[in-house]
Amino acid sequence: MADYFSPTVIQQSIPITDMTPLERLMLSLIFDAEPDGEAVYFHTSLGPSDAIGLSIDELRAAFDASAGIDSTATTYIAERVAVASTDDTEIEIDFSGTSWEFIFQDIVRRSSTLRYVTAVTSFTCSKMRPDGFGGMAVLITADAIVGKSTNDILEDFLAEKEGDAADDGVHVLLRIREDAVRRQIDQAIEADPTLTRLKADAVNDADIHAACLAVVECSDLSEEQGAAEFRAALAAIREAEQRLAPVG
Repeated sequence: MADYFSPTVIQQSIPITDMTPLERLMLSLIFDAEPDGEAVYFHTSLGPSDAIGLSIDELRAAFDASAGIDSTATTYIAERVAVASTDDTEIEIDFSGTSWEFIFQDIVRRSSTLRYVTAVTSFTCSKMRPDGFGGMAVLITADAIVGKSTNDILEDFLAEKEGDAADDGVHVLLRIREDAVRRQIDQAIEADPTLTRLKADAVNDADIHAACLAVVECSDLSEEQGAAEFRAALAAIREAEQRLAPVG
């Protein structure tokens, strides 16, 4: 059995004054937190935690201390605190419904010193599996969260190669771009308020990536491919007619 890991570092130390108590608590449980003067350096040798358990009193204290500051952490935790039993002493928070990137984005938006936060992740495996190694870099600004993995870079290289080497007889007809899907999400939610209760930024990059893979897997474009090949055949005949037409 192979174990997969995703060591991650947040390259900028985050000023303590830029974080709400709840944000600092959440990030310190998702990552390892190391004091760095008046800031905190976040990192993890295994990978960011998707589920965290903690004392409900500690959570409520941080939640109350962060009241009045609009943030992803406050909104997400509010729903979980509201349904917790008064007899509970411990609570487990599942972060699969949101992402730590949004917490950092809220921090950047409020910060007077941070223009962006960058996260770098390595993909490693306990066995030399071909799918077990790689990496990803993420840039988080006040307005956007963008990332690129080593697989994305290889796909870019292949696309560039395909564009430069048309003599291989294969031409790319359709490609789904995740950044374009992100724009479609924004437009769809804005155009139809009844579509979902989620805000557009609640859909993270991992959601989009998984959805694109699922759509590609279940899509059958054989009819469209045949139609395109037929149009290309007609166009090729016209090209040959023009090339061989008598001059003068």
